Amino acid sequence: MTTIADVRARVLYALGVSGTSTERGFDDASIDRHIQQAVEEFSLHVPAEARADVSVSGGSRQFAVTALTRPLRVLAVEYPPDRWPRVLVDFDVWGGAVTLDLSPPPTAYMVRVYYTQQHLVDAGGSTVPAGHEHVVVEGATALAILARAMGAANTAETATVAPQTYQHLRVAQERLLRWREMLRRLGGHLERHILRAVRSDG
Repeated sequence: MTTIADVRARVLYALGVSGTSTERGFDDASIDRHIQQAVEEFSLHVPAEARADVSVSGGSRQFAVTALTRPLRVLAVEYPPDRWPRVLVDFDVWGGAVTLDLSPPPTAYMVRVYYTQQHLVDAGGSTVPAGHEHVVVEGATALAILARAMGAANTAETATVAPQTYQHLRVAQERLLRWREMLRRLGGHLERHILRAVRSDG
């Protein structure tokens, strides 16, 4: 299973760095931060799909969004669960709570929530699909180049290597534009796929 160490190695390779680097901005901690930022942006366009059974207090029509794991957007709520055809209830999300449009039973009850979820990349593994890992690597690489160039531009380093610094800024900006356009294309396709899947999942 891919871990953050694997992604970091690919980012460093894309940066032309062999092994562990102590160069400012290309150290492991900095690269890991760029990976996490890339994962966060990737998740906004290509989120993970998740579902969870949530217990709701008797007499209540609400549950906290925090009952879900790394939630981004609630797509559908099923009640009661495990029936066919399924019954999807109307709901709204406001102030960190999901409010269901139903008459609640007097005792605690279970609802099934379908939602999109932020991806996770850490030492234990990754939820990013293998076919999309290169997208995260590209984003983290562009962010690392940008951070490196911005750091250099704010120090006396620009007095000796200004042309190289600004070239790096231009390269980073161009790569970020390409990366975010890639995310928009992927996201538009996936949004339609997820909504169809929720309505047809048995």
